[in-house]
Amino acid sequence: MTNFHGTQHKHSFFEGWYLKHQYNNHTLCVIPAFHINSKGDATASIQIITDNASFTLPFMKNEIKISKNRFEVRIGDNTFTEKGMRININTKQLTINGSIKYSDFTPLKYDIMGPFQYLKGMQCNHGVLSLGHELHGVVVINGERMGFNGGTGYIEKDWGTSFPKTYFWTQCNWLDGRQNCIMASVANVPFLAGAFRGCICSIYYHGKEYRLATYKGVKIIECTDKLVVLQQGKYRLEIYLLEHHSHQLQAPNLGEMTRLIHESPSCKLRYRFSINNLQIFDISKDNASCELVIE
Repeated sequence: MTNFHGTQHKHSFFEGWYLKHQYNNHTLCVIPAFHINSKGDATASIQIITDNASFTLPFMKNEIKISKNRFEVRIGDNTFTEKGMRININTKQLTINGSIKYSDFTPLKYDIMGPFQYLKGMQCNHGVLSLGHELHGVVVINGERMGFNGGTGYIEKDWGTSFPKTYFWTQCNWLDGRQNCIMASVANVPFLAGAFRGCICSIYYHGKEYRLATYKGVKIIECTDKLVVLQQGKYRLEIYLLEHHSHQLQAPNLGEMTRLIHESPSCKLRYRFSINNLQIFDISKDNASCELVIE
């Protein structure tokens, strides 16, 4: 999952890593990305998302160094690895400096894509590097000090040619004496001459992972801008979008970061999970993340 896929492509390709950092009322999401347009021109970018704003920083090809075999991304004077993040950006719009160390990652049982990981030519592939890890460090953004000691991190990645035409995505970590995590996505997936609505979802609760996915027979009962309901045999997950305040981000379209989407890095969602009609948890969190693209 940490392998870099960009060396296999000469045009219309992107690969990006989503690093989420949270502590109390602080949220900082950093997205380093590599992209190649239809002409074969390679560039990179780093997107910064906080509770209050978002920023996009472009970089040239000669400023990119990415390991082929492990999670190690260097763009300009910024480094992202499984041990932590070091960031140093100074522009007219954004000054961000600091470092955050990561504890050991919490990995999935197996690839979130299941058997779909072996299909060639998927429009967008998804991976989860860590369901949760502890943070230690400080970052200063435009003069504001954000401390993350004892906070929680989460890391995932995407690669392919373009983001799905329509999709819903959410992610949330919380502590109740143990580290817990939810990641769920419902998306329009082009396949052969048509398309289908696919789902991947990992629920990590009290040391156990529950997997809901298209390849495991999940049924998408409902997916709107207010409610998502997933049913898979004895498992049922209900996601309620209670408050959604988003910031603009750039997203890939045929390898170029020309599409605009919106993400809420920290908003209020309710998650309700049951097994055989027995409620496992029912939580509402103000620090959930969400993207909703409906055309």
